Amino acid sequence: MYVFLQKAMGDAALNEENPMPQVGQVARQQGIYLAKVLNNEQKDDEKPFRFFNLGSMASLGEMKGIYDGSKIGVKGREINAPKSAGFLAFLLWRSAYIGRQTSIQNKIMIPMHWLKSYLFGRDVSRF
Repeated sequence: MYVFLQKAMGDAALNEENPMPQVGQVARQQGIYLAKVLNNEQKDDEKPFRFFNLGSMASLGEMKGIYDGSKIGVKGREINAPKSAGFLAFLLWRSAYIGRQTSIQNKIMIPMHWLKSYLFGRDVSRF
């Protein structure tokens, strides 16, 4: 029982039989899976962990971003979503970032900080 706990968990863990990307998506999904196992909501051998790829996205600055949606889904049953770049990808990244926040306070304050940075620039002064 809990054989996978003997090695490592998270985005830096390596499974030689089924390698996964070393990104936060994997760590988050493994954490949710592990919580269910440790809370006895499911047995670790009942349903094996499967990584569901949501794609890759990044903010490039100057209100530009990129999104690569090739191979979304579980390995072997992926679908291809269109790739995006520019302002649309930037908005997609920002909405995904806000959507992953857990508190209402963060969901309100982060856009306020973004607005402040847009209007007044980033504070780069040193103390």
